[in-house]
Amino acid sequence: MEIYIINCIAGFLSFDSDFKLNDYVLFNDEDVVSKIHNINNNILTDEEIKIIENTPDCDEIIIETNKRLSDYKDLKKYDKIIVQNPNKGGEFFRENIESILKEINYIKDYKDYRDKIVKINNELSILKMKESSQEEDKLLIQGINSIDEIDESISQLIERIREWETIYFPEIETIHNNESYIKLIADYPTREEAIKNNPDIFKDIIISNGADLKDEDIFILNDFAKSLKALQVSRTNIENYIDNKMEELAPNLKNLIGANLGAKLIAHVGSLKRLSTLSASTVQIIGAEKALFRHLKTGENPPKHGLIYQSPYVRGSNYWVRGKIARKLALKISFAVRKDVYTNEINTNLKEDLEKEIEKINKENPFGKTKNKKGKSKLKTKNKKKSRKNTYHKKTKKQRRRKK
Repeated sequence: MEIYIINCIAGFLSFDSDFKLNDYVLFNDEDVVSKIHNINNNILTDEEIKIIENTPDCDEIIIETNKRLSDYKDLKKYDKIIVQNPNKGGEFFRENIESILKEINYIKDYKDYRDKIVKINNELSILKMKESSQEEDKLLIQGINSIDEIDESISQLIERIREWETIYFPEIETIHNNESYIKLIADYPTREEAIKNNPDIFKDIIISNGADLKDEDIFILNDFAKSLKALQVSRTNIENYIDNKMEELAPNLKNLIGANLGAKLIAHVGSLKRLSTLSASTVQIIGAEKALFRHLKTGENPPKHGLIYQSPYVRGSNYWVRGKIARKLALKISFAVRKDVYTNEINTNLKEDLEKEIEKINKENPFGKTKNKKGKSKLKTKNKKKSRKNTYHKKTKKQRRRKK
């Protein structure tokens, strides 16, 4: 004898081998949405456990679910359970859904069923949106995107203030570090104060060669510099925030490639969990999608690396081994992310193992491969033959025209 167990918006129902309703356990009206959400996330509910335990003596309990069989291992009737999606009981229920729900007094008519479906789906959507917005990696993504935008804004604004400040204080151009440049203008309202308080920077300078500006012009320059300084401080704070978030969410990934690059990979694919599902070969070319599509379209060489080029392991290596090192790094990244998502273990040996493998690659490939001269000559001779054939055909065509 077989028992079929299925779930729906009402709760859990069981049918015998003749598809007669054997038993049912309904959800409480207040808990319907949370129960369905748990079912969608493959979590065992009390109602499901109850209906399995209350099944009469039978040979097989066939459950229509996306869960694995091992999820039921703690139940008494585990040895009789079979996971099958869809099963015959579920198909029978969907063909006769309205009459069965009326039989258990869950709905009055089809309109009542439709209204309940709409209401439950709306509440489920709201619950999913709340969960999505509460995910920590979403905050991490916003942080790393903010840093990129702040960097772009700061670089443009510093160019502007450098051109502006040169009119008033041209000697300050000897300072090439942008943070020191902005700090000096923001901390000292006038050039005289800057020269007086920084004798190491402005040696042998007593009077500036710049134009004499009004107080209101100097005030605006100083205020602009203060705004830029505040923006630089904000960037540093966000960077520290990303570092802490990566330590919480993906410590293995952070230890391997750093907080910023790890956050960029997560931001590019959308979430940490999504990154964990990608293969190492996909991780290797994240960020090089345009080059990949160009390769597929035109037949050009495929990209060897994407965002992971920013890692010093790849960027600092010789060009002839970058592809191999990028492949090894992508493999380690994939392993580190899966460790972070599916376990709470921190593997401190990942970075050391990677460095050993990179050292081995560099030893085995000390020099780049030289191009084959014979291959070149063969290509040249082939091209010459083709060009001779073309000129021969052209001559014959011209000769035929003249004869005519």
